[in-house]
Amino acid sequence: MKTMREGIRRLIHAVDGLCGALLAAIVVLNLVAVFLRYVVFVPLSWSEEAIRYLSVWMTLIGSAAASWYDEHMDMNMFADMGGPAFRAWHRAILHTLTAVFAVFVTWQGTRYCMLNGTQTAPTSGLPMLYIYGALAIGGALMLVVSLVKIHDSFVPPDKDETGTRAVL
Repeated sequence: MKTMREGIRRLIHAVDGLCGALLAAIVVLNLVAVFLRYVVFVPLSWSEEAIRYLSVWMTLIGSAAASWYDEHMDMNMFADMGGPAFRAWHRAILHTLTAVFAVFVTWQGTRYCMLNGTQTAPTSGLPMLYIYGALAIGGALMLVVSLVKIHDSFVPPDKDETGTRAVL
């Protein structure tokens, strides 16, 4: 399990870096589009569509990285109640609910890819398979992370990788 967990950790670190690159691309593209539209008066016809699709990818794959680092906002009023066994079961149940949601997103994303993947984006002509694929890939990543987190609820990892935990 340690070797598999290490591989998943590396994958999530790569996804986290990719999300940073996507965010940088979104910012740069938006700045260039605003400059060209309002200063040069030559708008990019495809910039809004590209920003939207990059944002979709960043959000869907980034959710797995946020979950890995426990940076998702949560409302778990029972997190500090009970003993260690109660807290372990509580975390496992929360991650199981996330896994169920991830299965649904992966399933529907795969269906969208199969049903609408041959369509093309209106401005760029990009096949929608690449856009709907974000649902399937993001859901699958979230499912893998949730399964690891369920395991970690009962068998804590050697090293804690949680970030600055956002709590409501």
